[in-house]
Amino acid sequence: MGRTTQEKKLNTVSNTEQDAIDPDNPLPAHSNVSYSTEQQHINPQVIVPCEVPLAISYNGVNHAVMMVTPQDVDDFVVGFSLTSHIIKDSNEVHDIQLTRSNDALLADLSLANRAQARLSESKRQLAGSTGCGICGIESLQKAFPDLQPLKPAEPLSEAQLCHARCTLRDWQKLGNVSGAIHGALILDSKGDIKLSREDIGRHNALDKVIGAAMKANLLSSDATLLVTSRCSIELVQKAITAGVSSLVTLGTPTTLAIKTAQQYGLNLIHLPRRDTPRFYDKNA
Repeated sequence: MGRTTQEKKLNTVSNTEQDAIDPDNPLPAHSNVSYSTEQQHINPQVIVPCEVPLAISYNGVNHAVMMVTPQDVDDFVVGFSLTSHIIKDSNEVHDIQLTRSNDALLADLSLANRAQARLSESKRQLAGSTGCGICGIESLQKAFPDLQPLKPAEPLSEAQLCHARCTLRDWQKLGNVSGAIHGALILDSKGDIKLSREDIGRHNALDKVIGAAMKANLLSSDATLLVTSRCSIELVQKAITAGVSSLVTLGTPTTLAIKTAQQYGLNLIHLPRRDTPRFYDKNA
């Protein structure tokens, strides 16, 4: 789809009576909840993050139910579709209909014929989860798919990474309110942050920023993805599928994440909150 069509389409919501989503009145990202302690007789309140079920369907056929923070849902379903190997670019999504059923969201994506054929060929049955992006995969072959190796590229410098780390809080609007929300960001070749998305699930946050970056033509071989969470293999697989050169994580990566990044040529960098960056490459 062209850029004008894309902007119109990806902002499209269903017009079906009471179920239509009002873009000016979305589901909240946070809520106030009362709690008690042994010392306090008056119940104080605390701000906590919200999560809602999101039912994803393609061409009217149910595919998965995911638990998400109910913001930037259109970005999420596009990024999820890419990293699930259902689409290869945003042109393969012809329309997105977002509707609401009580406190649940529904997203129906109209796919191009080639994307629908790809989906039918390799059907994935997913159990909705905010914690484990690999749970529910039917087989080891689907859990560890063959990916396209990346072309060698230089990672951002230590100075660029440390500068980005100093500005992270400015990009974490939801997380700053309540905590317990992961952030994912995309940086350009100069190390400047271009986009940020947040979600209760780290996989969801990464899918959101990948979807937003693809729509904004920011996914490129010299781009870098940054996540504020720990790093397991699924995040590495998503970054490789997105075609970026590097993945930066504030949490320690797992052994399998490191091996997979090295296998496919992804620059994997651990950026501790206070120490110097750690570059995991084949020569380390």
